[in-house]
Amino acid sequence: MATLGQELREGRERRALSLKEISDQTKISGRLLLALEADRWEEMPPQLFLKGLIKSYCRAIDMDPGPYLAKYDEQRGVRTEVPEKGKNEAAEEPRTPGKIKAPRIASPAFRFRLRARRPAIALILVILAAVSVAAWFWLRSGKGTPPRIKTPAIFQEIPKATLPVPEAPPEIQERKPRAPEAGLRLEFKFRADSWMHVTADGRIVLDGTRPAGSTANLRAEKEFILQTGNAGGFDLLINGRPARALGGAGAVLTDIRINTATLATFIKEDERPDPGSPDR
Repeated sequence: MATLGQELREGRERRALSLKEISDQTKISGRLLLALEADRWEEMPPQLFLKGLIKSYCRAIDMDPGPYLAKYDEQRGVRTEVPEKGKNEAAEEPRTPGKIKAPRIASPAFRFRLRARRPAIALILVILAAVSVAAWFWLRSGKGTPPRIKTPAIFQEIPKATLPVPEAPPEIQERKPRAPEAGLRLEFKFRADSWMHVTADGRIVLDGTRPAGSTANLRAEKEFILQTGNAGGFDLLINGRPARALGGAGAVLTDIRINTATLATFIKEDERPDPGSPDR
């Protein structure tokens, strides 16, 4: 019996399409496409975003994604568990087609990273507690009260009228041109759960699923490379300027490069500086 990856590869080959053509159309990296066709699930993003990747692949080869998503659930052993207490009640309720949803199962790689970070999180909490207790004792002992500085008598005797504040010349009052910001700075504000993998100058600075309502601030000297499983799930600022939307909700994007050469293409049109402005 053919696996999901084998069926997808056979469908692509029947339509005489190459992996590069699929990658150019879906913006999915060739590495992920090869892993999908080889059923190497440990190299894929979490299940929530992997199903979006399968849908994009099926649409690229003009095939209905429904049977292949069902094949994925069958192959990965995903099923809906009914609690022992409510099995009879659930069996009596009529089933409405299209309303059954598969449970969300965290990937093994995500659970491994979570377990690996628990000791570090516990150590940080212990350090913060120790610092808080030490600060409380320090303030209670009276040493934390800042000393009062007495104003010298010579300044108390000078009337305020004798110390006029000179007005700045008109050329100084004008707004000084803002110096261009060195390097690159990305500010993410997540509106929905989004799987992200970001490298800054070749170093991984963000990896994993970020929950809705969270933020992330990243810096790089030369270049960022972004991969996301939900391109419409976040708002992005680049060097303090709003960026255009990278894609819709659930869209899978890879190898998005942001550097000084491509920076202008990601800034919104109404936020781009004029050619004669000091920021250019």
